[in-house]
Amino acid sequence: MTLIPDDAPLPAAARRIGDWLAGLRRSDIPEPVAAVALDCIVDTLGVALAGAGTEPARLAADEACEIYAAGPSRLLAGGRLCAEGAAFANVAAAHALDFDDNSYAGFVHGSAIVVPVALATVEMAGGTGSDLLTAVVAGAEAQYALAEAVGNGVYHAGWWTTALFGTVGAAAAGARAFGLDGRTAADAVAFALCGTGGMRACFGTGAKPLLAAQAAANGVRAARLAARGLAVPHGVVEDPRGFARLVAAGRFDPAALDGLGRRWRLLDPGIDTKLYPVCLSAHAAIDAVRDLMVERGLAAGDIRAVHCRVPPVVAANLTYDRPATPGEARFSLPFAVACAMLYGTLGLEHLDDVTLADPALREAMERVSMTADPGWTADADRARLAPEGAEIHVETVRGERIDRFCASARGTVARPLSAAEHAAKFLTCAGRAVGPEGAERLHRSLRRLETVSGLPGLLDPSLTMAVAHDVDEYRS
Repeated sequence: MTLIPDDAPLPAAARRIGDWLAGLRRSDIPEPVAAVALDCIVDTLGVALAGAGTEPARLAADEACEIYAAGPSRLLAGGRLCAEGAAFANVAAAHALDFDDNSYAGFVHGSAIVVPVALATVEMAGGTGSDLLTAVVAGAEAQYALAEAVGNGVYHAGWWTTALFGTVGAAAAGARAFGLDGRTAADAVAFALCGTGGMRACFGTGAKPLLAAQAAANGVRAARLAARGLAVPHGVVEDPRGFARLVAAGRFDPAALDGLGRRWRLLDPGIDTKLYPVCLSAHAAIDAVRDLMVERGLAAGDIRAVHCRVPPVVAANLTYDRPATPGEARFSLPFAVACAMLYGTLGLEHLDDVTLADPALREAMERVSMTADPGWTADADRARLAPEGAEIHVETVRGERIDRFCASARGTVARPLSAAEHAAKFLTCAGRAVGPEGAERLHRSLRRLETVSGLPGLLDPSLTMAVAHDVDEYRS
């Protein structure tokens, strides 16, 4: 064994990630981490099935079928393509509804990219259910660790970190699925980083899920090119012309990579599973209004006004005061709160043109206002405990003023969903595409993922045929 001197320079970030990926085995993953990863797989595939018939997912599937070669990897919209094509189409479906999970390690929608990529690349490699779970953990941990190393300032500067780091997660998941060695996996990660990007300016439009899809395809391509022999300098993070300086204003903490395989980001900071199909920035306000109305026995007509005081990041995300489309509604606090007032919740059934045109909803939105509080982030404890929290001040028609503070929404790490709530979300989402019985059958199959010796039968052909029928109906 060769001992490395204490003063020896650390290997480049991409090589450290690559070596960890090459050495990762299912037996290295603690069971609590595996349990979270399985939840991510189930939740993401349920949301993706519901999203497969949306316009962005339809565009992605059409484009994929036109430009990518046939292959072994299943499309949720029906048929099979090469891994890159399947990843492109299925990631768009997974993120189209903005119902997929989040992590505060980088403000990243990690699973929407990593899960479909892992499914596509493990199918291509002829792997098992355990291989799928391992690839998901590999991709998630790699992207979250790198995101943590450069800090959340990247997100606040306007980068869309799901695309920015998602291509690394995709390359990492692919590298693990293909069984690349450390040097080759590092080439994949480095090449993915060299071409990555994404701007938050696309929020509220179909460009957002398609940008995630593009990041996924780029990551898979990076892994495939590396496997074919592409060599890339491994110091692309640290280089003066590289990622940290150009994207993160020079911030890079290599110690964040030390914990790969010891500190698991899937547990800390963990995964936030959405209860509502809108931007997570709106969820605390929804919960606060719902709980207050139940406790006080208030109806929508009893409320004169709702004033929401929020962190600056919430105001920066929720930019549509009067949304005109379902996409804009997903980034609108007045819409979210108005739904809570009128319907007692916010579900997929509310994100359509009919609901948006409802005069009662439009009138309720006029009663909702939002103010960004710059002092929120100045308070270190509040910024840490309530990064997307909300202070709600309700004025009733009787002249009462009722205040409510919600630090963390239901579904976040601080207030996790129960197993029954996870299952109910999956059945609701998947049931929209494949019907209640198909959703139940698929849920049972996914929960037994690690007993599956091969993935071709995991998504029963009849299920994806049903999704394809729904997509065709949407197209017509």
